Parts: sequence; structure tokens; C-alpha cells
Amino acid sequence: MTLPGIGRKSANVIMLEAFHDAQGIAVDTHAKRISNKIGFSKETDPEKIEKDLLKQFKKEDWVDVNHLFVWHGRYTCIARNPKCSSCPISKYCNEYKRKKNI
Repeated sequence: MTLPGIGRKSANVIMLEAFHDAQGIAVDTHAKRISNKIGFSKETDPEKIEKDLLKQFKKEDWVDVNHLFVWHGRYTCIARNPKCSSCPISKYCNEYKRKKNI
């Protein structure tokens, strides 16, 4: 993070992808959206969301967590058109539960 333009998210991605050494969980738009929907975090600040996530996942799972948030956000929990009916984790999603009760 001492390099110009490299923040926490980018540093986490670089450490994971280039060095295969997860130092945290990169909170991008997908991780932020899904963390809030599932209830992993109520925060909006990426660094605070990351702190919440780090408490909930074991360090050895951080590699997978990073990728799962991205893949789930790209292909299932799409921001403007989520595919809730085919989502394998919809039963854990607060937004899905809220929509079903409307």
C-alpha cells in the first residue's frame, strides 16, 4: 500500500493473485453488495466491511472468499438484475427474504 495509487483492495488483490498470499479480503462492489444483502456486514465503508468479513472467515478460506464474492456478484447476484430464483444462497439473503414478503 506504500505504492502510489494502491489502496487496501488493490493490495489484497495483488498479494492474492501475484503472490498467492491472502492478506485480507478484497472488498469490491460485489463483496460490498453481497456482504450487505446476506448480513455479513451493515457497513458501507469497504475497510469496515473487510474487518467484519475477516472476523467471520478463517484465514485459510480468504483465497476462496475473494473469488466467490466476485463470481457470485458477476453471474448471480448482479447489481441491477439479480437472479434470485436460481441463487443457491437466496435463503440467507435478507433482500430476497424481504422481497418474498412483499
